[in-house]
Amino acid sequence: MSVVTVFLVIFALVSVVHVTAIYIRKGKLRRISKIFIVPPLLAAYIAGQGSPLIFPVLALLFGWLGDALLLRINEKTYFRLGLASFLLGHVCYIITFIECLGFFEPGGGRINVTALVIFIPIAIIVGVMVFRFIAPPGEMIFPVLLYMIAIEIMTFWGLEIFIFNPGFAGILIFSGALCFMISDTILAHCTFGKLTIPGAVSIMVLYIMAQAGIVIGLLSFTHPLS
Repeated sequence: MSVVTVFLVIFALVSVVHVTAIYIRKGKLRRISKIFIVPPLLAAYIAGQGSPLIFPVLALLFGWLGDALLLRINEKTYFRLGLASFLLGHVCYIITFIECLGFFEPGGGRINVTALVIFIPIAIIVGVMVFRFIAPPGEMIFPVLLYMIAIEIMTFWGLEIFIFNPGFAGILIFSGALCFMISDTILAHCTFGKLTIPGAVSIMVLYIMAQAGIVIGLLSFTHPLS
C-alpha cells in the first residue's frame, strides 16, 4: 500500500467518524474529528506529487482553517472569518485550475469560449436562485455575493478542465467544484435559517466529496495540459 493510499484511507476513516458523530449528535467527537479531516488529505497530496503546486496546498490549509473557525459558527466574528478563509481557499483553487490549463506556461493556455458563453447566463440564473434560497441578512449581502461569485468562477474553471481533460481527473475536479457549490449553498441557508441534522450531514458529506474530488483529481492530472 502506497503512502498516498494510507493517507487517503485515514482521510476516509476520519470523514466517516465525523459524519457519524453529526448524525448521532456527539458534539465533542464531531468537533475533534472535524479538525482532522483535511490534514491527511493534504498529506496525501504532498506525498503524491514530486513537486506539489503551492496553491492546492494553500487551498487545503485555508479549508482546514475554515473548518476550525466554523466550529463556532454561531458567533458572527468566527463565521465571517471562516467565510473569508474558505473564500481564499476557493481563490487558490481557481489559480490552481488556471495553472493546470497551462495559462502560466510559455504560450499561454486554452479556454473553451462556447462553454464560457453558455456558462455565464446559467451562472447568473443559478446565482439569483441560490441568493434567494440563502436569503442573507442585510449586513451579509455583499460578503455572500462575493463568495458566490468566487465559487461560480471556480466551478467554471473546473468545467474548463473537464472539457479539455474529460477523463477521470477532469470528472473528479469538476464534480468537486460542483459539490463545493452545493455544500456552501446549504451551509449558508442553514446558517441564516435553521440547521437540521440532515442539513448538517449533507453539508459535510458534500464538502468531503468536494475536497477529495479536487485533490484526487489533481493527483491523477497530467500537468500542464498538452
